[in-house]
Amino acid sequence: MAELRVILPDDVDRYLESLIRTGMFGNKAELARAAIVHFLNTIGPISKGYDTETSFSPDGRIYQLEYARESIQRGRSVVGLVCSDGIVLATENQTDGPDILAVANPCLRKISDNIVIGYSGLAVDAMMVMDRLKPLDLKTEEKIISAIREIYWEHTLKRDTRPLGASLLVATNLSRPRLFEVDPSGIITECFAGAIGSGSDSSKSILVREYKSMAIKQTGKLIAMILGEGKKYSVETLLAE
Repeated sequence: MAELRVILPDDVDRYLESLIRTGMFGNKAELARAAIVHFLNTIGPISKGYDTETSFSPDGRIYQLEYARESIQRGRSVVGLVCSDGIVLATENQTDGPDILAVANPCLRKISDNIVIGYSGLAVDAMMVMDRLKPLDLKTEEKIISAIREIYWEHTLKRDTRPLGASLLVATNLSRPRLFEVDPSGIITECFAGAIGSGSDSSKSILVREYKSMAIKQTGKLIAMILGEGKKYSVETLLAE
């Protein structure tokens, strides 16, 4: 067994001596060993190196992915709704100031005439994905999904890169109004209504309860219910072709 030598301040040494006198430990080395083992068990595998790269921990977790999802939970709320006449994405405005100060909301971005993306999480990660998508010839939903998945997988499967800290809602009307939710792991799920960002769990609960087939012009009440009554929000729509 490897030998470990530790230099202790006098006050700590005296405290250890008092614990030994209680009879719980035979000597200071035994006490120090017990303290180190307890500390390592307390911090778990996270600080043992499994959170510094994209790799599985002994309990089957990828901590970098969990951190990526945590950054999304701190991001701006975005909601998407498939409607009878198209699809709508909405998000909170970035400023409550006068309209003269308002700029286009970067959380919603039109990639082409048939694709709109809303994101939550790290802006630089989301912008990188959207910049890589923009020059591509994305004529079908399958090509869109494949391109996005490939970008995300590049950052999930390699040990020397971190997962992207951004989740996406991808709206398209190429064949019909469709909505896809993108997780940092690269998993892409099609849905009729979706929510990402801060409070997404409660937002999805509202959608499960309140969502139904409706026209785009009828979505205002449901959007306000999710993003907050009385708040200003930005909207992007795609009409069914």
